Amino acid sequence: MGPAEGLWWGFGRDDVQTLTDSAEIKPFVTSDIVNTVRREIGGNAVWELTEESALELLKRGRELQARLSKIDVEERLALIDSVGKIWQERLQNGVLEELAKTLSENTGYSRKLVDMELSLVPQVLNASNIRKNLEASFKLGLSALERFVELTDGEYFRYVPVGPVFIISAGNSLIPPLIPTTLSLITGNFTLLRPSVTNYCAVVDVYKPIRDLAESSDAAKLFSEALVISYFTHESPTLKRILTSGCLGLVNFWGGEPARTVVEKLVSDNPHHPRYLVNGPLTGFAIVDEKSADDMCARGLALNVTLYDQQLCSSPTMAVFIGSWNRAIEFVERVGRFLDDIGSGYRFEPNDDYYYTLQSVRRMLQMKGSKVYSSNRPDNMWTLILSSGKSQLEDALAYFPAFNIYNRKRFLEIVVVDSLEKATEQVANLPSNFAFTGVDGVQTVGLAVEETEREKLLDGLAKVGVYRITPIEDMYMRSPVEPYDGIFLASTFTYTIYSRKKTIV
Repeated sequence: MGPAEGLWWGFGRDDVQTLTDSAEIKPFVTSDIVNTVRREIGGNAVWELTEESALELLKRGRELQARLSKIDVEERLALIDSVGKIWQERLQNGVLEELAKTLSENTGYSRKLVDMELSLVPQVLNASNIRKNLEASFKLGLSALERFVELTDGEYFRYVPVGPVFIISAGNSLIPPLIPTTLSLITGNFTLLRPSVTNYCAVVDVYKPIRDLAESSDAAKLFSEALVISYFTHESPTLKRILTSGCLGLVNFWGGEPARTVVEKLVSDNPHHPRYLVNGPLTGFAIVDEKSADDMCARGLALNVTLYDQQLCSSPTMAVFIGSWNRAIEFVERVGRFLDDIGSGYRFEPNDDYYYTLQSVRRMLQMKGSKVYSSNRPDNMWTLILSSGKSQLEDALAYFPAFNIYNRKRFLEIVVVDSLEKATEQVANLPSNFAFTGVDGVQTVGLAVEETEREKLLDGLAKVGVYRITPIEDMYMRSPVEPYDGIFLASTFTYTIYSRKKTIV
């Protein structure tokens, strides 16, 4: 369905981003009641919804939801699928060339990575993929999204929209905000989305065709009215008013501290008592045993370290190797060769401060007995650390705290252990490791182990709080039926009504 979404920063990340073009950011909204106010971020103009307009839109949202719920689920899916096909056609015809260039400049991601992400958008909007996700989320069947369904004799259930829904997304990647927004709309919710400033124009571009389709489709007209996309600056009075007073059923926040706690406190004052759903900061972990440490495994690990510069919640930022030191050396050298090859296609150009800190950390880890493998190519500066028995990175970070998980790029420590139990222990200990401050835990564990050992490892990992266990080769990819960090996201955008015809006694 797309990358295993979720980047781990909160509001603060946008503070350091400056758009490379002078395009004004304006709300994407279909309504006759909209007024805006001009603000600035990084020298760029941002037109926000006024407090009054935002509150009125949310107030009208409940009525829109009632109308949306009358549309057959299959018709909703067909509409979103059409939006994805329009995107695919525009991509193939080169219409998105300028957008891709701007995204690469704004986010700092290589053009090759941006092109890959744009190519994944149709998968997120694909009707078949979304249907599979809904079927996994709603055990009573999709018809229960349209009407009451009888489960047992005289007992009925129906899924109804929980909204209006306010989604606060963060980070540079395009895919993460599309997933909850699409699921919220499909389940019949009025949806207000606040994307990142860096991917704002791209997110709007994805959903723009809904307006065009509205000219010939009543369903598209309703969808266009039920989706509002607006950026709000961090100190925005409108943002605060929405959270504390808006007619909301759910606030879905993507990001970490301190923003998520600030938002939680504001939401707690809201008289409508909306649910507060957080998709917090998580990271990835790789486990390899020496019998599985082949070229395919090494290439997969190198690819996942390179993509998004380890900024996805699935990106491996630590690894363990189960086996001997000598076999671990062979494996790390193999990974390094693939990092040279793959990384050269995804340019990464850090500044001088990063380079100085990186070199200092490398030297300190060598002094602590770790083996350091690295590249100093300006456009592909990767680092692999091989440590015996325990992580040495925590001690190094005590001297170089700026080299935290938010700032480390193409950097991986691999700890050599001699048992499955010790490998699982490393996963369990990651959240308390100072080098991973700011991360709630491990989202994804990428495995490359013998099949005979896999079941034992799965049992151990199930007890330490991880959410996804995948092959190491495609940790970054998500199946349509997967839950999101332990929950089926689509189901959180609804609540269940129960009806009984008969008395119990």
